[in-house]
Amino acid sequence: MDSILKSFSIGFLLRSVFSGVFFVISYYVASHSPADLLKIDGKMFLSLGLPAALFAGVTTYGLHRSLFYPVIEFCYDSNRGKALRKRRPLIRDATIRTLLWRWSADDATSATLRRPRQNRHFNTWADFIHLQYASAQCIVFGAVVGRVVVPGEHPPYWPLISLAVLLFIAALVSDWRTHSVLDHIRNEPNKSLHATAAALGS
Repeated sequence: MDSILKSFSIGFLLRSVFSGVFFVISYYVASHSPADLLKIDGKMFLSLGLPAALFAGVTTYGLHRSLFYPVIEFCYDSNRGKALRKRRPLIRDATIRTLLWRWSADDATSATLRRPRQNRHFNTWADFIHLQYASAQCIVFGAVVGRVVVPGEHPPYWPLISLAVLLFIAALVSDWRTHSVLDHIRNEPNKSLHATAAALGS
């Protein structure tokens, strides 16, 4: 249990709260009129909404990584996905080379230092991707829970639905681009920083 609690870094908790706020808003809209959003009291949000947002964000992130993302990852890593990504990487080769050059610029003399630096950037990129996935799913889960807890004739709130779709599409595109960069690294493992810089200058 201690190891699990230690894995909850401040950054992870803040990302979870950010996603969970969408759950709280979506739940409130699904169980009330959208106009009632203006009636939310600040003290009530801090005492009830914020803990609920944190719980919903952490839970949704866990479900996303354990249950939903493996399906997306399987599609992206399949032979068909790799072949499609080779034809449509959604990121220019020059952009990939620029990214890798910028991420390695301070470690030009040491190949052993470049890889950890790149990994840190990939991890940050992945954090933003999963933040978008989790936020979109929080909107959906909040709406479902709100309808179950308070059934009634509440019309769909299209701005939230549009935001969920936009966040999910943005996550898919960014995830695809990340895989394209990783494909580039795997296909050219011995390419040096100097060769990358030369290609940029040509």
